[in-house]
Amino acid sequence: MEKAEKRWLVILVAVAVVFNATTLSPLVPWQNWLFWSPPTPVEEFHIRMKNYTFQLPPDGITVQVGEPVRFIVTSEDVTYGFGVFREDGSIVFQMQVLPGYRNSILWVFDEPGDYTIRSTEYSGPYHPHMVLPNAIRVVE
Repeated sequence: MEKAEKRWLVILVAVAVVFNATTLSPLVPWQNWLFWSPPTPVEEFHIRMKNYTFQLPPDGITVQVGEPVRFIVTSEDVTYGFGVFREDGSIVFQMQVLPGYRNSILWVFDEPGDYTIRSTEYSGPYHPHMVLPNAIRVVE
């Protein structure tokens, strides 16, 4: 390896180390928690999807702003999507829901309001009807 090649290799390794140290640092303002130590959820909500319907917890879903919650979503027949949308229709998050698996996501809501759940994965002819307006209430 020539001297110029060694110099470029050292520069590339240094850039990679600095980039990773910066983006994974807890000092970065947008880094709310570290990947290796996620917050413990305050509550878990189990949602079943079957035959193009959502089966929510009997008491509904009410969440406090700023508190981490876990959504555990299962499908008993086909692949669905689990998407959460704001009142203006913009998406908050979504995940694929594969049949036979325990699909989960940890989330912290930062705005109060009513959120709609809809399937974000085409799953068949009744897919367009998989919408639950105001399914999640987020309160101060």
